[in-house]
Amino acid sequence: MNAFYLVGRIIEEPEKLETASGIKLCKLRVAVEKNGKDAGETYEVYEIVMFRSLAEENYEVGQYLAVNGKLQANNYEKDGNYYYNAKLLANSVAFVGS
Repeated sequence: MNAFYLVGRIIEEPEKLETASGIKLCKLRVAVEKNGKDAGETYEVYEIVMFRSLAEENYEVGQYLAVNGKLQANNYEKDGNYYYNAKLLANSVAFVGS
């Protein structure tokens, strides 16, 4: 099963783009509080990518979101070096209280 669910806060201005074929997309960087007794005030940051109607919503820095979707991994080799890139593709987004 390829699925994720997270709740976090938008930490940068959303990047709104359009693909060559005219599909709207939006990239968000979201900070998610770490779990565990030693986590304290630390966060992990994730890039969320949204398409079509999800990309058209008005997202603002500081808003809290609940997001679910799937992980897309891209592995490639360039000049003898191996690279790994993962993106979180959103299926649904809900605004939540702070």
